[in-house]
Amino acid sequence: MNKRSIYLLLALLCLAPAAGAANPSDILWLSDVAPKRVKKAAETGHANHDKTGKQKDNLDAVIGGEEGGSLHSGDKRLWLRQGDDPASAGYVNAATLSSEFNLIDAKGNRSQVAQTPMGGLAHANFEFEEMGFYNAHVARESVQDGVLRMQLAKAELLKGSCCMKARDVDPAQTRAISDPTLPLEIVREHKPDEKLFTRIVSGDKINFTVISLGKPLPGAQVTMLTQQGWQRKAVSDGNGRVEFTMIRDYFPAWDDFKRRTKESFVVVAETEKAESGTHQGQPYAKVAYQATLSGKYAPTPHDYKSYAWGLGIAVFVLAFGGLGVYLYRRRRVKPFQEVRFDEKP
Repeated sequence: MNKRSIYLLLALLCLAPAAGAANPSDILWLSDVAPKRVKKAAETGHANHDKTGKQKDNLDAVIGGEEGGSLHSGDKRLWLRQGDDPASAGYVNAATLSSEFNLIDAKGNRSQVAQTPMGGLAHANFEFEEMGFYNAHVARESVQDGVLRMQLAKAELLKGSCCMKARDVDPAQTRAISDPTLPLEIVREHKPDEKLFTRIVSGDKINFTVISLGKPLPGAQVTMLTQQGWQRKAVSDGNGRVEFTMIRDYFPAWDDFKRRTKESFVVVAETEKAESGTHQGQPYAKVAYQATLSGKYAPTPHDYKSYAWGLGIAVFVLAFGGLGVYLYRRRRVKPFQEVRFDEKP
């Protein structure tokens, strides 16, 4: 083998994806945003097809509907989605997910919630009676090229109120929840003053801990994905921690600014272990773990305050500018004077 062939082989090895590496379009995560309801193809008179000509489910083709439940509501809904773009990721078909949704509360109580497919999509409905944080997760496993891919999608749910006083809140209700039985998990570190109301805004520094079987996991590859397409990668430190600053990416026109706007973010953690075994009769020699944690963030209050200040200054300039022009023109107006000439000698 000559030197040129060696260089070419090394280049190909560098470009080739590692065994078990996750395909960005295969990231699995949970969302409380329902797919938009559209008319079926039979009702519209034509079918929606993909590039291959195969008919697509209209519910899966159009996404971005309303949120499934509010902060004060004890009724929460989650859909399973797939893809690295929170704005356009597709919804997972219920038939491809055989496992149930798992739920754990701040006191460590566990329960399982069965799927309740909606429009053929993987979906679950959670009902909470007590205030506090809950963790919901679902798992999917498959063997690809001798690698067991284990995907764990998790969402942090909250039934809370911004009106409850600190003395009325049990500290156990506000703490971050970790499940020591999970081989890979992402936990959002709660702020010291965080009660039963949380609102992540642009500019906030958010800390996450990557945990494996109850212990911090250093060296995990972690990626932050936001709805506007921003991505940031990091590696968990010796304590399994990573920190991200939520980017300011909401820039609407003044007359279109919505202070209650919420957008999705997804944090993805990945690691591999040299473990062998069989899954559903298929042997594997390595396990590739992927864990996700999804959430919401909003514009910082400074944004709409600056919009208000800008609008106020603009109104001030227009009002006093207009008044100044009016007064100037009034001063330039000369009163009418009649002049008569006596032309008689």
